[in-house]
Amino acid sequence: MTKAAFIKRDGALWPMDDDGRELMASLRNDRQVVVNVHAPRNIRHLRLYFHLLNRVVKSGAWADDKDTLEDWIKIGVHHVRIVVGPDGKAHYVPKSIAVESMPQDEFRRFFDRAVYLICSKLLGREDWEWLRDEISEAVDGGLTERARAAA
Repeated sequence: MTKAAFIKRDGALWPMDDDGRELMASLRNDRQVVVNVHAPRNIRHLRLYFHLLNRVVKSGAWADDKDTLEDWIKIGVHHVRIVVGPDGKAHYVPKSIAVESMPQDEFRRFFDRAVYLICSKLLGREDWEWLRDEISEAVDGGLTERARAAA
């Protein structure tokens, strides 16, 4: 299932970012789809996180795709389960950050730790607030005042 952020306006759902626009463009006209609507803990915060992943991958600071970056982050901030295999070796299994499995306060902590990890390990900087502020501006800059109020 593909996930994207939408905003309800004038009785319709409108994509809030490139992922949502790409999803809508991929659907044929008059195609029926099933939509599972879930109002997440904080849609803006979730959008900041996905913008962060996209930005790091597009910048070249991460040589692989968003999924492996996300797993690296989860392992790096210890958002994992430890599974001991039959050989007795411990393996890290990244836990979900899905809105159904993580409350807002935990996600806030996860997000801040992810930004710090990216800054310190990928970008070689200890001052992480600049990146958080920069992605906030990029995400918020694309929203109308009405959408910001709803987010």
